[in-house]
Amino acid sequence: MNKELKLKWHSIYGQILFDRKLMAAWRKVEENGGAGGIDGETIKSFKKHEEEKIEDLLQRLRTKTYKPTAVRRQYIPKKNGKLRPLGIPNIEDRIVQQAIVNVLSPKCEEHIFHKWSCGYRPNLGIKRVMQIILWNIETGYNHIYDCDIKGFFDNIPHKKLMKVLTKYIADGTVLDMIWAWLKAGYMEEGKFHPTDSGTPQGGVISPLLANLYLNELDWTLEEHGVRFVRYADDFLLFAKSKEDIERAAEVAKTTLDELGLEVSIEKTRFVDFDKDDFNFVGFSFKHWRERKKDGQAYFIVRPTDANLKDFKAKIKAKTRKTLTLNKEKWLEQVNPVIRGKINFFLTVYQAIKENEKYGQKSRCFHNSFGKELEAIDAYTRQRLRVAMIHDHPTQRKGHIMKTKWNNEFFARIGLIPSMWLYYSKQFGYTLEQYIQRITKKAKTKLERRIQRAKEKGREYYTPDLIRKMRYAQRMAKYT
Repeated sequence: MNKELKLKWHSIYGQILFDRKLMAAWRKVEENGGAGGIDGETIKSFKKHEEEKIEDLLQRLRTKTYKPTAVRRQYIPKKNGKLRPLGIPNIEDRIVQQAIVNVLSPKCEEHIFHKWSCGYRPNLGIKRVMQIILWNIETGYNHIYDCDIKGFFDNIPHKKLMKVLTKYIADGTVLDMIWAWLKAGYMEEGKFHPTDSGTPQGGVISPLLANLYLNELDWTLEEHGVRFVRYADDFLLFAKSKEDIERAAEVAKTTLDELGLEVSIEKTRFVDFDKDDFNFVGFSFKHWRERKKDGQAYFIVRPTDANLKDFKAKIKAKTRKTLTLNKEKWLEQVNPVIRGKINFFLTVYQAIKENEKYGQKSRCFHNSFGKELEAIDAYTRQRLRVAMIHDHPTQRKGHIMKTKWNNEFFARIGLIPSMWLYYSKQFGYTLEQYIQRITKKAKTKLERRIQRAKEKGREYYTPDLIRKMRYAQRMAKYT
């Protein structure tokens, strides 16, 4: 709901004035990790004297002498090649923000937030997003408005945000503290810069404030009967006709204008899913089509090319040949990346299964990137072959080691094959079944090469090939 509460939230500040509350907030900050702010305090250095520092912070909060400090400006690359500015608060500012979030978040979840808002919320996320999208597509809401808000976190008007907060919060101390965080400014290259708008990306409380602000949009869309799904500042609107989706888009634009926000023209478009594709939250949604064998309609959902490219980039970053590690340490580097990516890819399957519980039969084909996973597995193995050669590692030496360090070898020592993990979660394939499959596939592939050579009147095992094989066997003995 975005109406003003009859009984607003009082005494929020008093709820954080306990050492156990601040300690719980600190544990969460510690768990999230990250770099320190402008004072040079890090997670590691704070932890050394955590009890004394928490007690000192608590006393300043009780005497109301705590003052937020400016955030440290840092830039991270975006997918489009541009840089995204982050604001990194000091550790103690993060602790106080987390303590406030711990009080406000459950209240927002129970009384304020819309069920179709999925970003930065406990127990919600990409799986919930996929459920909503698939349900709408399957039920005929195939006219889509794919919208992105221009520079959302940097452009939230402070006064309008505070006006929204006062609809729910009556604790003046907390409102003053949030205002101070918003106006704390940032440090960059030794210079202080004031902030006239926006919430710092990197601040603990920023996601909650962002959701509270865009909650105005959510419930306005609800009042107009518009179906939508929102993930942070990206959202989709759904309708059954072109006219309806245009009206829905107008409602969204008007509301955003009232909130002092602007639609990003280059990232926003209308989609007719009968003929157009679209991307959202790292997945590509391929429009409706007909199966050749029976004419049944279906559509495809798969990770975006950028997402698969990012998978390879993360593998590459974890397998630098300049490091000298044993096999166990290399697996500790790579396996978490594989698990994380595959668990993300599996959210489509999980969403389909969840929707089926509510009677929604799916026509979504979500297993269309097996070859890409095989290619990533091959890339991972080759990166490890090179990395595991400690004496002047090269790509050539890595290829030579394919005989010794083959597919089965890596599976046996504990490298998680991404293709196996993806399909085993759905169909229960064992790792042994996977090893048998790849061994058989490799054997079949070799037999085909030999047969093709015979058909062309050539000898497959040429003297040159035999020489290379013998060299590879000698290399394998000493590596």
